Amino acid sequence: MSETNNHHRESKGIYNQFVRTIGQLAQQYENLFPFVQLIPGLFWLLTFFGGAFGIVVVYSFLGQAPPADAVEFTVSNYAEFFADSFYFSILVDSFVIGVKVTVVTLVIAYPVAYYLAFTKSDRRNLMVLFIIIPFWINIVIRTYAWRLILGRNGVINYILVDLVGVLSRPGNFLFSQNAIVLGLVYVFLPFMLLPVFTSLNRFDRRQIEAAQNLGANKIQAFYEVTLPQSLSGVAGGVAIVFVLAFGSFVVPLLLGGPRNVMIANVIGEMFGRLQDWALGSAMAVTVTIISLLLVYTFNRVIGLDEVYGGGA
Repeated sequence: MSETNNHHRESKGIYNQFVRTIGQLAQQYENLFPFVQLIPGLFWLLTFFGGAFGIVVVYSFLGQAPPADAVEFTVSNYAEFFADSFYFSILVDSFVIGVKVTVVTLVIAYPVAYYLAFTKSDRRNLMVLFIIIPFWINIVIRTYAWRLILGRNGVINYILVDLVGVLSRPGNFLFSQNAIVLGLVYVFLPFMLLPVFTSLNRFDRRQIEAAQNLGANKIQAFYEVTLPQSLSGVAGGVAIVFVLAFGSFVVPLLLGGPRNVMIANVIGEMFGRLQDWALGSAMAVTVTIISLLLVYTFNRVIGLDEVYGGGA
């Protein structure tokens, strides 16, 4: 029994010494320790994301991908992508859809986020939970639900034709660009609402009281105090929603139909049914560069530093 207790004390002493050593190293190498903490995440990103994207970049410059015999580098894939008006029109449509989705989500999300941030209701956390709940449901299931709502035999046509009688025959709400926008707004609304809610919820309310004490009414206090304080959340939500909407795949596939596709669907066709990996890689690289350039431009014009805590 005494030997067991001695072994337990020795193990505990070794553990305590190890913890003290780690603490001393953390203090001694204060600037290096955060980088060590990032190593697992960086390794994961560089290996599984950077490595895969690197392969796509290489494939985009090959005459045939994967290469069968001799490796032949060329820029013909990019030339074909930009020269074909069909691909360019889909790229423009994807950009337009991304802008529409971003604007609509912002218009819907801001008033809701404002109410949640300033309400004194005890059920606020429950309301936020209801906003997060859709994340728990698969996006394919949620999108198929919209097919049941927008279809010719769906809920909307049933109300407009059978109940209200506004339409004499079912309308064609499904398989259109508007159906894609509606589906994407539904999917990405929380990505806009939560950043705006966070920015509105964390700023000092005493600034509003100070503005009102200086003679500002509620509308003036909103435009002079509340709105500028929430721009960091708005900027983050806009950047996230636009990039996700611009590269959407599932929602356009299920709600847009064969005549209303987005650039991600075309890329999927290239890698899947058409087996043209070289051209598909060139499209994927181009879309990635466009997304990065748009985010960079957005950062230069509006600024995303405050979103990531670098405003100081």
